[in-house]
Amino acid sequence: MTDIHFTDEAIAGLVVQSMLMMMIPVVLLIVWKVKTHEKILPVIVGAVTWLLFAIILKLAPAYFLLQHDNPIAKTISGNIWYTMILAGVLAGVFEETGRFVAFRTMLKSYDARRTSLSYGIGHGGFESIYVGFQMFAMAVLGILFSMGMGEQITAGADEATIAAMTEQLAPMSTLTFGECLLGVFERIPAIAAHIAFSVLVFAAARNKKYLYLYPLSIVLHAFSDFSIVFYKAGLVPLWAMEIIFAGIAAVIVYLASRIYRRLGD
Repeated sequence: MTDIHFTDEAIAGLVVQSMLMMMIPVVLLIVWKVKTHEKILPVIVGAVTWLLFAIILKLAPAYFLLQHDNPIAKTISGNIWYTMILAGVLAGVFEETGRFVAFRTMLKSYDARRTSLSYGIGHGGFESIYVGFQMFAMAVLGILFSMGMGEQITAGADEATIAAMTEQLAPMSTLTFGECLLGVFERIPAIAAHIAFSVLVFAAARNKKYLYLYPLSIVLHAFSDFSIVFYKAGLVPLWAMEIIFAGIAAVIVYLASRIYRRLGD
């Protein structure tokens, strides 16, 4: 673990990547606010709901099914396909349920269709900021490890923790600037997909005839997240994976745009 050394290009790329990931949703929100003068509450609810459902509430089942010392977790974590299927399903169930709950409770009095877009900006935007912060933290760790401070950072950690850190940091230590920019590019269709899912679930929460869009969003979300397995399994390069994901996001956005036009003001 202490032998990990980040290249200067990797550190610079991670810093730029983190800054851009955090800037994109901020710029998007400012433009949306200036153009529409929409209230900020749906955006805040979207951000809080993502944190609650995608991180906090999902933590326990994800830990039990992927990391805990039990036969189920060992079977799933030992197979990249099982792992990515489960990760996709968990993301779909928790995030789309979070949207549905938010629209039926905290935002139940917000009936204008633009509420779904505002919520989506908060939901997807906060995820981008969260991931950007993680990339910045990786850059800081990269600097510290490259300065020879690995032993101090891992002091007192058990072997499992050190192994997990090594597995996470090692691939990032040799990232190229271009690979980091690909990570930024991925945020654009990701935010677009989050906004699209928000439209679909908003329609499901507001009109019983669109209720089927809630489980459909879970399936589409799970599939879009699962698609990264083709890169993880070494079947396609990273740039190809980003194109595949962007294509999936485009289909979801197209579906949502058709539903959005039917909702009326």
